[in-house]
Amino acid sequence: MADQTNTQRLYSWGRSRFEKQPTPVAWAGSVLRAANRNLGDFSEVDNALLLAETEERWPQAREVFDRLRRRSLDQNAPLNEEQALLFTLAELVAKVAHNAAGMRPPFDHDSGWRIWPVAHRLISITDNPELQSELTTALGEGPEDS
Repeated sequence: MADQTNTQRLYSWGRSRFEKQPTPVAWAGSVLRAANRNLGDFSEVDNALLLAETEERWPQAREVFDRLRRRSLDQNAPLNEEQALLFTLAELVAKVAHNAAGMRPPFDHDSGWRIWPVAHRLISITDNPELQSELTTALGEGPEDS
C-alpha cells in the first residue's frame, strides 16, 4: 500500500468501510445528516435524508438524485465548495438507495465506496470544528486510525 496515492488509499478505505456496514443506506444517511447540520438548508438534501431513513421510498431514489443534480448544477444559485460536497454526498446516498432497491438501470456499483473519501474531503476543507467532529463520528475509524 505504500505506493498508493492518498486518493486511492481513501477510496480503498471507503470501500472497506461501506462493505462492512450492516445497513449501508442508513450509514450513508447518517454521514449525510452529520454534514447537513452545518451547511445550509436545502430541500433537495432533506429529501435525500428522508429517502435514506425510509426503505419504502428507495424506489424514488432516481428522482431524488435528478433533483439534487439539477440544483448542484444551477448556475443561478451556485454552491460553495462545502455545499457542493454536501450535494455530492446526497447524490451518493440516492445512488446507494437506488441500487439497494434493485432499481434498473443501476448507478455505479462503487457509489457507496465514494462516501468516505468525499466526507473526508469535506472534513479537510472546512474550518468548522463542529462539522469536522460530527462527520468524523459518523464515518467511524479512518485509515489513519488503524
